[in-house]
Amino acid sequence: MSDLEWVLAIPHEQAFKRMEEPWGGAKTNYLTGIKETLEENYGPIHFTRLYFGEEFCERALSTGKALEEAVAAAEERGWGFTYVTPYLTETGLTKVRRLLDILAQINPEAEVVINDWGVLDWVTEHHPTLTPVLGRLMNKIIRDPRMPYSLRNSPDQTVMHKFRTCNLAGGEMKDLLAQYQVKRVELDYPPQGLDPNLPAWGYDISLSIPYGVIMTGRICLMQSWGLAAGEKFRTTGPCPRRCRLGWLEMSDPSGRVKKDKDWQIVQKGNTVFYRQNKEFLAEILAEAEKTGVSRMIFQPEPI
Repeated sequence: MSDLEWVLAIPHEQAFKRMEEPWGGAKTNYLTGIKETLEENYGPIHFTRLYFGEEFCERALSTGKALEEAVAAAEERGWGFTYVTPYLTETGLTKVRRLLDILAQINPEAEVVINDWGVLDWVTEHHPTLTPVLGRLMNKIIRDPRMPYSLRNSPDQTVMHKFRTCNLAGGEMKDLLAQYQVKRVELDYPPQGLDPNLPAWGYDISLSIPYGVIMTGRICLMQSWGLAAGEKFRTTGPCPRRCRLGWLEMSDPSGRVKKDKDWQIVQKGNTVFYRQNKEFLAEILAEAEKTGVSRMIFQPEPI
């Protein structure tokens, strides 16, 4: 995988320090272990692209000034630049349009990771010089940690194929994305592994590590902390952005979601993730090489 492109993904301006020390800060011991695993497989990691932007929540979108600073930081380092956008309401779409207008002005050949069909349509029509990338929330591969270990490792390849493939492999979807000039799609590594036929899908493939998405939604537990009952779980109004300050490590006393040797379940903001352990990550890297992944997206923190 000598041609593998390495990406550093930071969600907001408070994480700019990650460009100087990607492996430090919160969860330093965990990230140091991830670094060791990556370097055992690839040697020293050299990032050549910056991903900047909020992937999961329109209420946490950064300002136009922060976007300009991120573009400038990438240019200073000689890195490519990709702006990451979330799924949106009409209100959020208006905000993202303004940000994309800024991006098209200061870096017209940048990429945009898109997790909303409305954004994809708008970018194609209004800013055709920007390169659309289909975000990982736009595929429907099952990413459920409740999947039994026996199923994740079933010898029946017919069964496994159904759990590893998704809408992106279909001819109709390929035709639709071709109309929108989408050539690259982004994936998580799901518990059941990647489709061995991934190269036949016909896209350039990006893989996010070490956090995979389990679920996301507009209602945010962290935003509601400390509020009166009638004020909790609203999807409009001001947000204190507590997601930038910490996260929850989750467990299930009922036992329905069992502890797993391969990952821990964490919640940050409005999204639940599985955080991959070192040993599981080593398996992921081997599988990525077999299936032709061409870009690896390293996220020190997912939101």
